[in-house]
Amino acid sequence: MMLRGLAFLGRHGTWFLAGGLFIGLLVPPLARLFGPALSFFIFVLTTTTFLAIDWAALGAHARRPVLLAALLAWSLVAVPVVTALVLRLLPLPLPLAQGLVLWAASPPLTAAPAIALLLGLDGALALLLLVAGTFIMPFTLPPLVLGLIGVKLGIGILALMRSLILFIGGALVLATALRWLLGNERLRERRLELSGLNVLVLILFAIAIMDGVRDIILARPEQVLLYAGSALAASVLLQALSFIAFAWLPRLSALTAGLVGGNHNMAVVWANLGSAGSPELMLFFAAVQVPIYVLPAALRPIYRRLGAAAPHALS
Repeated sequence: MMLRGLAFLGRHGTWFLAGGLFIGLLVPPLARLFGPALSFFIFVLTTTTFLAIDWAALGAHARRPVLLAALLAWSLVAVPVVTALVLRLLPLPLPLAQGLVLWAASPPLTAAPAIALLLGLDGALALLLLVAGTFIMPFTLPPLVLGLIGVKLGIGILALMRSLILFIGGALVLATALRWLLGNERLRERRLELSGLNVLVLILFAIAIMDGVRDIILARPEQVLLYAGSALAASVLLQALSFIAFAWLPRLSALTAGLVGGNHNMAVVWANLGSAGSPELMLFFAAVQVPIYVLPAALRPIYRRLGAAAPHALS
């Protein structure tokens, strides 16, 4: 019964993602209960994504360093610069504009490979960009953010790199052990259930991250709508722009570049804002979760029309 439930989540995962946000808002005690487990949920998601990835495809992408460098340069440098230039033309509040630039300069979203698999995109390419981008980010993000919006980030590069190695390395070791125990054939047979497990973890993460957000919404509903709408628009536009920028690639790779270009992990940045972490930026950090969980279902028909595969067809 549990496997059937996970398979059902795997088939219809994009529609369940948004539910996590609303559950967290409607049941605050549940959000408070899951809040301390945020890091654990991310670790489990990273591990299960490693399990579901096609390692042959991962190796093929890794053997194309020039393309990988171009994709990373776009995601980590070009995207925040373009975002900052566009925002200079728009009459948005300064904290919102700063939040958008901080988000755009952040590394690829931790859940990007899992979402890529749900949408029928190239999970291996998304995973490679996530890992490489996360390790490069400490060197690109601080000077970019300082130059674009004048915010100084006190990121301890060595300490952050050590934490990333332990976190991602630990997930890789655990996934490798599980792959050895379960066997590649069994994992291929259960790829739909693995996708469903990713969805379940993403839902739990969404519930946890809504801890305290309902109070903010009730206190400042108009500001929340502005921030959430801006985050949604930025994600959609950057996904489209990133897809166009790499339209010369095979269609699946171009669509994956689009997904990664419009989905960023602001958690590391938020943890290092210090005194620059204003309540408005905290509000944006909560609002930027909306496109992560709402857009996969909304954009899935478009991705399919542009050439994404059926999720259950992935190996």
